[in-house]
Amino acid sequence: MRDHEKISQGEKPFEDSRGRIDNYELTEPINLVGLITSKKGSVRANHYHPQQEQKCILIEGEYVSVTKDLLDKNEEVQTRIVKKGDLSVIPPTVAHAMIFLEDSIFINLVNGEREHENYGVTHTLPYELVNNDNKYKFIEYAQNS
Repeated sequence: MRDHEKISQGEKPFEDSRGRIDNYELTEPINLVGLITSKKGSVRANHYHPQQEQKCILIEGEYVSVTKDLLDKNEEVQTRIVKKGDLSVIPPTVAHAMIFLEDSIFINLVNGEREHENYGVTHTLPYELVNNDNKYKFIEYAQNS
């Protein structure tokens, strides 16, 4: 079983009277940075990337991350809570969805192509992990964690 998702906080923080710096080490170059806002109760992703790693830093808010490794047919769905300041890294072929518990802002860091017109064709393929029937089960999980 491989890790579905690695969650980490910034490392080697530096703080002084001006504020704070948190550093996040990334394992590969980045050629696209997306700033994404999400409303409380909304669902994002419900897809997987055949070749790309999914990297997100949550700037504001909180969400339930739902993942499933598509390379292991016996693998079960995993859930975890992602909080402000967390860096989430999901490897290729791990389906993932985000259920936002609060209005949220995150930065998506990409190495490779992510053109919207190629969604479902090249870089990102739909895979429904969360729907209206099970969304509230995941929210309940978060409230009891």
